[in-house]
Amino acid sequence: MTSASAELVLASHPIITAVPFFVPTFAVVAVVAVIVYRDRRKNPREDEDQDT
Repeated sequence: MTSASAELVLASHPIITAVPFFVPTFAVVAVVAVIVYRDRRKNPREDEDQDT
């Protein structure tokens, strides 16, 4: 049987290995969101004209 401390180490292992993959993804999503936000603030009338 494994001890409680061994289970704790095994439980944190996938989180540690997943962080390098998720951090760049969140960075890319943040950059895209900022670009979309700035573009919509710059041209608010163009979006309204397309609806009609």
